[in-house]
Amino acid sequence: MSEPLETDPSLLAVVLDVNAKAWSDSPLALENALQQITIFLNAYLALKQENKLVVLAANKKECRCLYPVDRARAASLPNIQVYEQFRMVDASLLSGVQSMLSGAESEVTDKNRGIEESQSLISRALSMALCHVHKSSEASKTHKVWSRILVLSAADDSPREYIALMNSIFAAQKLNVLIDICKIFGQDSVFLQQAADITGGNYLKANTANSESLLQTLMFSCLADHYTRDILYLPNNELIDFRTACFCHRKVVDVGFVCSVCLSIFCKMAPVCSTCHTKFSFKIVRQNSAPQSNGSSQNGANGNTLKPATNALSSLSLSTAQ
Repeated sequence: MSEPLETDPSLLAVVLDVNAKAWSDSPLALENALQQITIFLNAYLALKQENKLVVLAANKKECRCLYPVDRARAASLPNIQVYEQFRMVDASLLSGVQSMLSGAESEVTDKNRGIEESQSLISRALSMALCHVHKSSEASKTHKVWSRILVLSAADDSPREYIALMNSIFAAQKLNVLIDICKIFGQDSVFLQQAADITGGNYLKANTANSESLLQTLMFSCLADHYTRDILYLPNNELIDFRTACFCHRKVVDVGFVCSVCLSIFCKMAPVCSTCHTKFSFKIVRQNSAPQSNGSSQNGANGNTLKPATNALSSLSLSTAQ
């Protein structure tokens, strides 16, 4: 794999979480956050003329591409007295977020019934971002485009989207796409922590007690491209939560049972795997009457214990990495 050069162009795909319920509980107003985000996006475009930008927004209901826009929509954007490319980004971002917030009160489709009010469709936004990355890499034949994704998260994790999210994470890893996470407020995201760790990105958390801390975090930690990151000392991920979500109830579990055929994880032992439909057989094995060591555990007075067969569910402990 080739090393990044200073002259290589880069593509930044920004995924903005605009969940209305989550932002209503934030100490940082969404309007103030959007102003800081637009300054960061303009600074990224000003670094190099060849830099490319994609802005996506996601909430509970939908995922939408805000930038780039087609010519018909570009003509309807308000005329702001700034540099033309900055005007396109600023106007499309503000108008797109306003449109999504105004439609957030409408009825939610059946596909999103399992998504709570404080959760967003981040996995769909990541999938769209990877599509833009692939399209850009195929269009550029002369120079390699180094791509990365920046997720500005505000909502809670959605365990029902765990499988789709992990598929996007492994696809980004295969494409050598970094995923940076900036948790604007709220509890740490278990799944997004894993996304940053697997792809080699950074997981950051803004200090919302300071109204300008979001811009500071973005400018000093998320502005550097692949080439510049090799000569900078960026914050690393010290504590990463590697817990997963079970496939049966979509809940984050500490200890689960793994199917030995398809590696699906369940919170309770089941006779049939709901993913690959493998039937498991359990055998009752009678232990020898020999005395056990002090460290072994007793399993009843009759000395019988339940052990799984070769293709049975195996227990897996998923602990938090310290």
